[in-house]
Amino acid sequence: MKIVIYKESFVEGISKASNLIPHKTGAAYLRTIWLKTDMDSVRIMSTDSNVEFSGEYGAEIIEEGLIGTPGRKITDLIRKLKSGPITMYSDEKNDILYVKQEKRHFKLPLSEISWFPEFDEFPEENASAQVSGIKFKEILEKSLFCISDDDTMQGMTCLKIAPGTENNVEFCAFNGHQLSLYIHESNDLREILPEKGIMIAKKYLLDLRKWVPEKEIQIASTDSKIFFRTLDKKECFSLPLSMHQFPNYRDFIKKYSEKLGEPLVADKNDLMDSLERILIFNTDSHMSTFMRLGQEEIYMTSTAVDSGEAEEVVGCSYKGDLREVVFNTKSLLEILGHIDDDNVIMRFSGPIDPCRINGEVDQNYYVMTMPVQIEEETYYTEEEME
Repeated sequence: MKIVIYKESFVEGISKASNLIPHKTGAAYLRTIWLKTDMDSVRIMSTDSNVEFSGEYGAEIIEEGLIGTPGRKITDLIRKLKSGPITMYSDEKNDILYVKQEKRHFKLPLSEISWFPEFDEFPEENASAQVSGIKFKEILEKSLFCISDDDTMQGMTCLKIAPGTENNVEFCAFNGHQLSLYIHESNDLREILPEKGIMIAKKYLLDLRKWVPEKEIQIASTDSKIFFRTLDKKECFSLPLSMHQFPNYRDFIKKYSEKLGEPLVADKNDLMDSLERILIFNTDSHMSTFMRLGQEEIYMTSTAVDSGEAEEVVGCSYKGDLREVVFNTKSLLEILGHIDDDNVIMRFSGPIDPCRINGEVDQNYYVMTMPVQIEEETYYTEEEME
């Protein structure tokens, strides 16, 4: 193989491919980036044995071929070279890849060609949906923090994507302590989903988040994988679907929605500012904020013997019956940070039952979170959702 590529058009693709390369561990073939010529372009490919990436980038093809080389080394080298043309050619007899730019010369080892895995192609025969990359990344950001990192939690380590009512698709994350639901209007996406929906593990979503571009993307799925592709068909990202059992989130939402009381409305930024100051006074054994709820004010305190005391008052509008509730301070801050509206609405189903939090304007996204159990003067035992 012999090609001439320009750093400007090549570096982004090889950087995306390297995101799947293990830093230190893993079999040698998983630490390989593959380059394959195709007419007037070169295809860059990588995989961690589950997630696959391939991207096609313009190049001058002098001699066709397929080669593999250590992914980290070739990526770091391309990044550090200057802008302009780069010549790359392989010597298969001596297992060497030569990289040249002006008077700079480098040699990299070639990987065994027998290591090359067969990459799955985008399923053209299946129906596909078109989705905004910006919107899809927003959905991921608003969901990931509610997905468990504990592999023993099985379905709770996944994002559930299921057909909703009418033209809607539901993105649900549920880690046992809090649940997020994002309702996205997309009839195309709804139509390609099976009735039971699909699940994607968090560890794969983190890789996907790095790749998702701002432009429109295509989505298609098979029984075992989901595929994402740019509309120009230049880049494709695929990952396996999870076969775990996801909690019945609709029954859970219905059960507690019937118990929700009157809304409490507060300025989101004022509330977050107060909680961030209270957080300074939290300790490992006192990680929560006590809230006394009034019709026009929320009185918030955090008291720990070793770290002092904090008292804050935030204005609100509230006509509900619940007067006292406790939240884990960091968790509540994280939830509020994902609400885009100026005002936040909190509706309580009880002092230790789920509270629903959403923006005043955006009703298509909300989080249900558990308050902390109050035990006399100590309130640090966090109950799990049933």
